Amino acid sequence: MVKESIFRTKKARPLKADLHLHTAEDPLDRIRYTAKELISKASAEGFDVISITNHHRMTFNQDLLSYAQERGVLLVPGIEMTIQRRHVLVLNPPPYQKCADFFSLSKLRRPETLIIAPHPYFPGTYSLNGYLLKNLGLFDALEYCHFYSPMINFNQRAVEVSKSFGFPLVGNSDAHFLSQLGTTFSLIDAEKNLESVFAAIRQNKVKVATRPLKHLEMGTIANRFIRMKLRAKISKPKLKQYLRFRKRQVIS
Repeated sequence: MVKESIFRTKKARPLKADLHLHTAEDPLDRIRYTAKELISKASAEGFDVISITNHHRMTFNQDLLSYAQERGVLLVPGIEMTIQRRHVLVLNPPPYQKCADFFSLSKLRRPETLIIAPHPYFPGTYSLNGYLLKNLGLFDALEYCHFYSPMINFNQRAVEVSKSFGFPLVGNSDAHFLSQLGTTFSLIDAEKNLESVFAAIRQNKVKVATRPLKHLEMGTIANRFIRMKLRAKISKPKLKQYLRFRKRQVIS
């Protein structure tokens, strides 16, 4: 008599991911930790997938890719573009492509590129706000950002749009300080490669893992962020002066 064996396939755990992160290589913000320091921190906190999305600049190369792989992290190429003065996350963009408007953004749409609307309804000129619904077809997902409290949550409108139009929500920290990492992130049912991660997000196989910030915590982050922006603003003239100096050196 042959006994039947019943094998229960263990469901693979979802990938812990944060697809909106900034580092010291960002040309607009004065951030105190480097890309490698962020990767090390993400690895220590159990992240499987991250994307460094600095403003106007891709922080991605073979050295960083290998550094992340050695620590069990999939590093996705990414950038936070400014299009018509609004921020847009583009993951794995085509090389040498610039976007001046939303029409040119439409040319970046392809299976191997993911376009996310970051903090779409947060106050401020760089959030999409009304531009989101006008250009909704350009986006693959909406962001649920970490910066909220039980009393103040600018993510609610994004949740409503997500439900109304069936758009995936991804949880991101938009971290500018290492302490922000892990406050809000995504759990993605995918294999650990770029194609599978992007496909899973598009198929809405993603959940947002998040917690509201305490009022003191929210105030501390806001205060640090404002001081960081002021430092960056002060340093801009020095940067321009340095670039002019370097240009004169090249010419001479």
